[in-house]
Amino acid sequence: MLPTMLHTMLARAIPPMIPPRIIDIHTHAGRPRRTGEVDRAVLATMHPAGVAAAVVSAIADLPMIRRNPTTKRLEKVRDPDRGECLQCVEGYLDSFEGAGVRIAREPDEIHSGDMAEPAPRALDPWASPRALDPWDPALVLAIEGCDFLEGNLDRLDAMAARGVRSIQLTHFLVNDTGDVQTAAAVHGGLTAFGAEVVRRMNRLGVIVDVAHCSEDTVKGVARAASRPFLCSHANLKEPGHPDGDHPRYISPDYARMVVESGGVIGAWISVLWQEKLPGLIRHLFRLIDAVGVDHVGIGTDLPAGVAQTELPGFARHGEIALALQQRGMTAEEVAKVCAGNWLRVFRAVRG
Repeated sequence: MLPTMLHTMLARAIPPMIPPRIIDIHTHAGRPRRTGEVDRAVLATMHPAGVAAAVVSAIADLPMIRRNPTTKRLEKVRDPDRGECLQCVEGYLDSFEGAGVRIAREPDEIHSGDMAEPAPRALDPWASPRALDPWDPALVLAIEGCDFLEGNLDRLDAMAARGVRSIQLTHFLVNDTGDVQTAAAVHGGLTAFGAEVVRRMNRLGVIVDVAHCSEDTVKGVARAASRPFLCSHANLKEPGHPDGDHPRYISPDYARMVVESGGVIGAWISVLWQEKLPGLIRHLFRLIDAVGVDHVGIGTDLPAGVAQTELPGFARHGEIALALQQRGMTAEEVAKVCAGNWLRVFRAVRG
C-alpha cells in the first residue's frame, strides 16, 4: 500500500509539464501541390495540436522547379519570364489571406502562452475572417526566394506593407541576391544588390532568412545584417550518415554565423525519406547539442517531400514537444525551442 500511496502523493504534488505552444517557422501548410486554394482542413489541425502559429511561405520560383524522380530532389527546369515570379508570389499570398485564419503582423498578435491559459475556441475551417477570435492560431506571411524583386527594392516595401514578415533570399534559382546551396556558384556569395536587400529588410522589420543560401552568401549576410537572421529549415551535416552530406545541410561554420547574429535554425523533415518524423526529432537534438537551446526551432517545410505523407498537417506536432520533454529538458527550454526562440527574433527584427 505504501508505494501506491507515495505515487499518489507525488502525482498530486508534481503536476505534469504543461504542453507548450508551438510555432512552425517554415511551412506551405494546406497547399500539397503548391497551387489552388488552401485546404482549410489542414489549418484546422493547428489548434488541437497546440500550434500557435505557422509561418506560411510563398514560393517565388515555383513554376521553374520540379522534383527529380530519381534523386527526389527539387531542381531548376527553366528560367522565369519577366514578372512571373512576382505573379506567383502574389497568388500564393492571396490564397493564404483568403484561408479564414488570422494573419499575424506583429509578435504580440501570436497567442504563444502555454496551455494553462484560457483555451481558445476550436478553429472552424469555414469561418469568415470577421468571425475569427484573437485566441485562434495565426499565420505569418513569408516568401521563399527574392526572385520576385527583379532588381526593384521597392517591392520589399510593398510586401512589408501587405504583411509579409519573413523573406528568404534564395530558393532553387540563383537570383540577383546571391548563390544557392544546390547549384554552382555564380556570384561568389552575396551580391551588392543582395546586401542592399538585407539592409532594406532590416529597416522594414522583415526577417532575413538564409535557408538555401550558399555558405559564402551567408558570410555576406552576416556582414550586412544589423538584426538577427534565420535559417528556417535545414539540418546539420552528418559525415558518415546516409545522406548526411545532403547539399541542403549546413556546416558548423554556417550554423555559427546564424547563431552569432542572434538567430535561429529550424530542424527540417522534408528530405528524411527513411527516418521521417523520428529523424526530424533526432536532428532537432543534434542542433540543440551543437548550437545551444537558444538558437533552435522547428521548421518542418510541410507538406514538402516526405512530409506530404508523414506530416501533411499539424496533428503530430505535439510529438515533437513531447520528445523534448522526455529528454529531460525544462519547461523553459522546451518553450524556447517550440516557439520562444523564433518569437525573440521576430521581436528583435520588428523592434
